[in-house]
Amino acid sequence: MDTPALALARQRAADNLPERLTWGPLTLSVTNLDRAEAFWTEVIGFVLRPDLSPGLALGTLDRTLVVLSPGATSPVAKGHAGMYHMAFGVPSQSEFSRRIQRFIELGVPFSPVDHLMSKALYLDDPDGHGIEIAYETPKRFGRFSFDGGRFAMFDAAGRPHSGRTRLDLRAELGQADSSDPALPLHRYATVAHLHLHVPALDPSLGWFEGLGFARNLNLPAFGMADMGAGAPYTHRLAMNLCAGPGARPAHASSARLLSYRLDAVDAEIFAAAKARLKEIPGSNVLTGTDPAGVTLTLALRATEQQKEDAA
Repeated sequence: MDTPALALARQRAADNLPERLTWGPLTLSVTNLDRAEAFWTEVIGFVLRPDLSPGLALGTLDRTLVVLSPGATSPVAKGHAGMYHMAFGVPSQSEFSRRIQRFIELGVPFSPVDHLMSKALYLDDPDGHGIEIAYETPKRFGRFSFDGGRFAMFDAAGRPHSGRTRLDLRAELGQADSSDPALPLHRYATVAHLHLHVPALDPSLGWFEGLGFARNLNLPAFGMADMGAGAPYTHRLAMNLCAGPGARPAHASSARLLSYRLDAVDAEIFAAAKARLKEIPGSNVLTGTDPAGVTLTLALRATEQQKEDAA
């Protein structure tokens, strides 16, 4: 079974083009800034960033991935639209294994899952924000199938795979290198994907298509869908109905995802997004509210903006 996201990935690869969209920083509200900082630095491995924007900026040596904003008075509230979890991608198996070592060393509970297209470690921060550490492995993926009306996945060798099996931690740890697990997260780590609770799947899929994402899976029976942006890893954005159909955003006092940024590679994608987002005067940045009720900004990468200005 083919999907628009898989087709887009093939086309971008054939044309030697990068993904249409990439994730910028995510801004989270927290109840205790000192406690949150300790968790994100000691457990996740982030470092303090020199950003001058409000909030505490954290990430790698190269980029800001998360901004922590004080002001929440209660943890993440269940049963609301908004963020389900955020995923941070690491660039190698050894770095993924090193993060497992760190969680075990600190006694931090986590769930290790093999999604076939990726390997994942799931855990929560002290406020209940869902976190995934992901190592993308699209070369292990073969195909999707709806034979007989039932969804299935197959690996590159044609073997069925549930996409939800538990990772063999012994095997994963055997692929760690000799670097200290307490060292900061690799400088090339990124925001890999965002998974949202939405009020309805189809309208949300259509809305995000207008930003340049391409549909991948739409599984109404599971209450879940996902989208790609032009890479072989086609799970850049996901959404589900776990909070219930018609779910509304949580109260402002709850810890939650306040905002996120997307960066567009193509000027035409940026221009098309103006149908859904408003342009901030004089900034070449678009802003709006997504179907989950979260504020977002969409910026055109500087190199593309320079080309557009010169045209």
